[in-house]
Amino acid sequence: MLPLFTTYLIDLDGVVYRGEEIVPGAHEFIDWLNTNQKKYLFLTNNSFASESQVLTKLARLGITVSSSHVLGAGQAAVQNIARRFPGGNVYVVGEQPLLALVRDYKLGIANENKRAADVVIVGLDRNFNYTTLTQATQAVMAGATFITINRDSLLPIAGSLVPGCGAMAAAIEAASSTHPEVVGKPQPTLLQEGMRLLDSKPEESVMIGDSLDTDILAGKAAGTHTLFVLSGKDTLKTLAKAEVKPEFVYENLAAVLADI
Repeated sequence: MLPLFTTYLIDLDGVVYRGEEIVPGAHEFIDWLNTNQKKYLFLTNNSFASESQVLTKLARLGITVSSSHVLGAGQAAVQNIARRFPGGNVYVVGEQPLLALVRDYKLGIANENKRAADVVIVGLDRNFNYTTLTQATQAVMAGATFITINRDSLLPIAGSLVPGCGAMAAAIEAASSTHPEVVGKPQPTLLQEGMRLLDSKPEESVMIGDSLDTDILAGKAAGTHTLFVLSGKDTLKTLAKAEVKPEFVYENLAAVLADI
């Protein structure tokens, strides 16, 4: 039988839904979390989708939760910056949702005030150009901490792929010869910021994911328990070949709930 944890950190795509299809047991598992007053967060590496967009998709699939149950890597990154550089000045490579998030945390925006940046943060920027590359590179070379929300070089869109946040970070990295800190999975920062929000410890938390090299690796890096579901990206075949091994393996959330 699966041990009971106080805190559940849950990936979305492949765990709760696949595209526009709900995964078996997802509704019931979330009802169980709420009924038993468990602490939980849905985690996403997405660098530009706001928490409200995630909530809208969940609601469309019949799952109603509050924004307090969703944490994106963008918010986790800004939260991390605000704690380390209170009132700091941030050069933002990104679009309006990221700029708004930086303002919400009472941080300055170096793009606007032209003061020296304490931090360069990189998210998806579909207007990324040579000027942005130059200014971000110069800020990093002048000593600004370099943080990217994720390292995803490509972003899937309807019927195609486009350059992702990681492509912009890679350009600045090449120009400045400086490696960025990475917030999104498989790095542990997203999970650590989530546990900080929930006032939870790694030993009482479990990361539930469908990807061995992102979700499960991130859980291990953050020191949480790890639970792998077969409803998404990876399979028993990839698990057999993988170096990283989860503690628990289930078919889907329905199987998790049945074991609980």
